[in-house]
Order: sequence, then C-alpha cells, then structure tokens
Amino acid sequence: MNPLGLPAGRQLPLFVPSEVLLPASTTVEPTPARRLSEAVEAYCTYLVAAGRAMHTVRSTRLDLQGLLEHIGDESLLDLAPAQLAEHVRWLRSERGNSSSSLRRKIATLKTFLRYAVTAGWIAESPAEGLVYPQLKRAPVIVLDSHEVEAVVAAGSVDPAWHALVLLFVDAGLKRDEALALQAEDLYLAREPSDSRVTIRHSAQAKRVRRRSVPLTARAHFALARLLRAPLPGGPVFSFSVRGVNFVIETVGRRAEIVRLKKLTPEILRDTFAVRIMRERVNNESEALRHGRSAREFARLRAKHDVEVLQLLGLSRYSEMAARYRSAVAAIEASATGNTDTATRGGALKHE
Repeated sequence: MNPLGLPAGRQLPLFVPSEVLLPASTTVEPTPARRLSEAVEAYCTYLVAAGRAMHTVRSTRLDLQGLLEHIGDESLLDLAPAQLAEHVRWLRSERGNSSSSLRRKIATLKTFLRYAVTAGWIAESPAEGLVYPQLKRAPVIVLDSHEVEAVVAAGSVDPAWHALVLLFVDAGLKRDEALALQAEDLYLAREPSDSRVTIRHSAQAKRVRRRSVPLTARAHFALARLLRAPLPGGPVFSFSVRGVNFVIETVGRRAEIVRLKKLTPEILRDTFAVRIMRERVNNESEALRHGRSAREFARLRAKHDVEVLQLLGLSRYSEMAARYRSAVAAIEASATGNTDTATRGGALKHE
C-alpha cells in the first residue's frame, strides 16, 4: 500500500479521496521511495499536507501520470536527463502539447525532482537541464474607435446590455468581475466625472485585486438608467457566463464587426487597456519633447505601467503592460504607414 492507502502501480488515481486529505498543518516525513510511482504518491501526499489547492494536486498528478505512462515505473536512481528530454519531445510531437502546456509540465518535473533531492531519494535532479519552450502569446486584438462606437450603439437597445458593454470597454472589467457587481459597488455621483465602480469580488471565487475605476459619463448614465428601479439585493446583472458571451457576440454581429469571428469580453477589455496605455504613451512623448532626462523618462514609463496594471486588477509584475505597449506601437506605426514597425510590434490585429 502507498502513502494514500491506494495500490501502488502505474495507473495512479487523478483525485485524492476526501477521507485521506490531511490538514495543512500536518507534517509529513518524506516516505522512502525507490520507484517513480512511489515517489509520485509521496509527493502528492506532501502537496496535500502542505495545503496546496486541490486543482494543483490534480494537475500535478496528471502530469506525472503522463511521465509514468511514457517511460514506465523506473527506478528513481536510473532516471536520466535524456529520458526526461525525450519525454518532453514526446509530449510536443506525439501528444501535440502547446507551449504553455509544456512549460507547466516541465515546471512540474523540476519541482517534483527537487523534492526528491530534498527527501534524499536521489543525489541530484535530472530535470535541471530541461529548457522551457518560448511561450507563444495570442495577439492582443482591439477595436478601433469607430468599431467601439458601433458596439456601444448596438448594445444601447437594452439597459443591461448597454451597461455591461460599457463596463468592459470603458472600465476594463473582467467578465467574472462584472457578474459579481453589487449595487453598493457603484458610486454614481452628482457629477458623472466623479462616479466610480469598485471591484471587490469575482463570480467564480477567483482572486480579485480590489480597485476603484472611474466611470465615463456614458457609463455613468447607462448604470443610472439600469439602477433606476430599486434592486432587491444581489448582483447588478442576472446573466450567466454564457449569457454574457451571448450578449457580447450579438452586439458584435449587430455592429457588423465582420473582421472578427466573434466579439468577446476580453477584446473589449483589451480595447480599454490599449486606450489608457496609449494616453500614457502620448504623455511620455510629450515629456520627451520637454527635455525629460533618461532617468526621469524611465520612471515615468514605470509609473504608467503600474497605473495601467492597477486599473486592470493585474499584478505590477505582469507582462501585459509590455504587450499593451507593443499594441500601441503597432497602432501608431499603422497610422503612419510604417508597416515594418507595426509587424515588429506584433501583438495586435487592428484595422
């Protein structure tokens, strides 16, 4: 029997039964492990005891099950770097794993085998030489100003649709954040320019960075129209996730955005992000024209990146600031006819 009370072998269960879950405070001594299957079971037991999220334990178990299926229940001492490199090649060529999936599975192998070293099962990790593939990012797709106006007009036929569209395109909310909005999260001031929306929750119980985003005048009036009737409590919007997607796809079709297969909340949010980044890039260009030093300019750029990321509820270390800057550069290059620069800027599909 293995540490989870389950039969040892190559076919490891993907889910840990609730009756064997250990409290996060439990200290688990590394179980002696000679074979790969034993090490996987002991490592997953450690993750549970350490209080790791169950989806993390499950995905780790899946990744390591794939290794077992490919190379067999090897002795840990015989596990070689060449085998792991061949496993990664197999995942890419035979299983068709994407770059993001490969990166996750390589990270799983590295952390698993570092734990094996710490537990004293092996002297050194054979996974340290694995190289992460370059991550291929989907392009940032944004609407131009004419398309934005067409989408907003298409949504204005229904108060809830109109408010929802504007919270995406004028405030940059995520779909789950919009679905979790309560009436008390909206501050509709006498002066529309003073109105704000506070993001506190997510409909999917995901981590949310609390923030307050100013509302545009049109978003202020759309929300005021929606909330004219007293709400009985609960969310501002009664849509499901699929309902939100349907609304945005429908307004995209009605606005005749034919260059896109479908309009999504993410495209509207990215449109907001690129717009606010473009405003800051223009301010930076103005600062350069007024003789700002290189150090002052670098500080201004860093400040603007943090501002954009905060408005979007993203970590200050997120790479999205750089991607939005690339999108702005592509727009500017396209406007001046410098298509080579626009191509190098990447990250944008824009007409």
